[in-house]
Amino acid sequence: MALGLLLSGVFTVFYFSQSWNAYAQARHDGGVQISQMLGTVYADGKMPAIEMAMEGPLAGRAVLEDAQGNVISGTMAPDFADKATTFPLTHDGEALGTLTYATSTKYSPPLPYWLAVLVCLGISAISALIMRAFARSVGQSVDQATQLISNYSLAGTGRRRVTDFTFSEFRQLALETTKATRRVAKELENLRASARIDERTGLLTERAFHDEVRDTIQGLAPGGHAVLVTIEFEPQTPGADGANLNLATDAHAEVADRLRIFASQSAAKHGHFPDNWLLGSLFAEQYALLIKENVTRDETAAIIRELLGEFRIPLRFNQQTLPVSLRGSIVLMPQDGDSLSRVMDRGQATIEDLKQKSRTGFAFYSPKLERQRDAKLKLEAELRQAVAEDRFIPLFQPKIDLETGRISGTEALARWQLENGRLVSPSVFIELAEETGLISQIGEQIMRKACLETAKWAQEGFRVNLAVNVSPRQFENDNLAETILDALAKSGLPPRQFEIEITESLAIQQPERVRAVLEPLQRLGIKLAMDDFGTGHSNLAVLTQLDFDVFKIDRQFLTGTPHDPQANAIVDMILSMANSLEMKIVGEGIETEAQAEFLTKRQCDIGQGFLYSPPVTAQAFGEMLKSQPFMAKRLSA
Repeated sequence: MALGLLLSGVFTVFYFSQSWNAYAQARHDGGVQISQMLGTVYADGKMPAIEMAMEGPLAGRAVLEDAQGNVISGTMAPDFADKATTFPLTHDGEALGTLTYATSTKYSPPLPYWLAVLVCLGISAISALIMRAFARSVGQSVDQATQLISNYSLAGTGRRRVTDFTFSEFRQLALETTKATRRVAKELENLRASARIDERTGLLTERAFHDEVRDTIQGLAPGGHAVLVTIEFEPQTPGADGANLNLATDAHAEVADRLRIFASQSAAKHGHFPDNWLLGSLFAEQYALLIKENVTRDETAAIIRELLGEFRIPLRFNQQTLPVSLRGSIVLMPQDGDSLSRVMDRGQATIEDLKQKSRTGFAFYSPKLERQRDAKLKLEAELRQAVAEDRFIPLFQPKIDLETGRISGTEALARWQLENGRLVSPSVFIELAEETGLISQIGEQIMRKACLETAKWAQEGFRVNLAVNVSPRQFENDNLAETILDALAKSGLPPRQFEIEITESLAIQQPERVRAVLEPLQRLGIKLAMDDFGTGHSNLAVLTQLDFDVFKIDRQFLTGTPHDPQANAIVDMILSMANSLEMKIVGEGIETEAQAEFLTKRQCDIGQGFLYSPPVTAQAFGEMLKSQPFMAKRLSA
């Protein structure tokens, strides 16, 4: 009965909705026809005909407006205002104005409402009779099938004889049912087994291993202990990035075999049951060992030394050898964690800490990692807020013409300004900014503000060049060039006064990317400076791949000058090379008069360092430009 009511309700809704749609379409078509007719009349300039129509059959139901919205003719009665629709008034594709029109025809369904109700009730009654007959027929069939299944259940297949069935068809059905049931049972058993075993290694899958860890934690007796060792393999082949192990299934099989041999031998050596040492394959090159024994910290360290010794011999597979190094974590349960999520997270945190320190080997989990992680998360949140609030400002370190002592340029250096006005050194936040990608937004803020200040000094009559550091992460953004040009355009700073500093490592690792971004900018007059040359690969080929304008001698080479002959020789070589390449030379990190004099005698162009000034605020730098204190000092010398 309920289904019959549902069907009748659906029919009713469908019937009235279709009749309403037909009414709405007719009303719309009527409006279109009227607007077309009036458009033709209006285009012909026959205003009397329009007035006649508006005061006659369309009176109070239509308003004609020109293209500027001025009423040409007609009125709209309040009763029709809510029903009115606006149509475009056109002629030969030209928009002449609009027609607001409301039809006088009221909605009326094709069938009277009382007749529609009778039809719905009839549909309900017929549906109820049909469904009742269908339910009775199906019910009988279900009862028969239920009786058959109860007489021939899976539990009774061993006792029930197929010949007990009267019909041969039923006997055949019973035989096929028995075979199918046994096949399904066998498949289920295989699926349960395969769900626990990793096909690549034959060890426990990640999920199965996690279940074992969880059960072990929950089953620890008071005073009981267990150890979770997470192991990560890294190829030592020159230039390998981990792809070899990731692709070579045979290599993983070799790793798993060695881990099994190690676990069996080491468990026996330490007097443990081998079944209490479980191995799992987690993901990629990561494996895990669960020792469900009361193992001391010292004994665990000894086991790890044995594990490292097992893998000192390179892997051998497919007639190849692959040296590997191991990196891993050791988590003691329950003191380091009393749940699966905690022990796994803390094991991974220990591995990540080793990676950040570029270390291999194993480390015990330490609670300080939690504090470091929390501090890092707090710093990241504060850093994101500072970026959103535009709290990064440039400080300016002067660059001095060593010949005259005049300030010829400046380098903009990033600082984080807190709400209390205190400035935070970049050593606190730059690494995290690079890691999170916030360095691009910070660099944009520094660049924009530094350009504004430099342009303002130029307006005051002090033209200096501005140098800004651009990090490798910023070059990953496709809009870097757009950001630079936008900062120059909004500040009014000429491109010839702007200098981009990049590191030697960036120039070597991404020369094509750097060239693609910077060559168009250099054609506009922007200069390119090599920063920190000699601190990385000291690859001279990079000097021919990119068109550098400025060459900066790193501070570490000036530390020994002028008293260390070896340091002097290195600086002489760098100066000679830069001069031969017609680059402007900047000596960075000058701290003594002797260093400044040493560079001056060797035709170094620019000096920069704490001898002259640390990085200062824009206001302080502006005062320096006015007083030019280093010129007076140079003249007195």
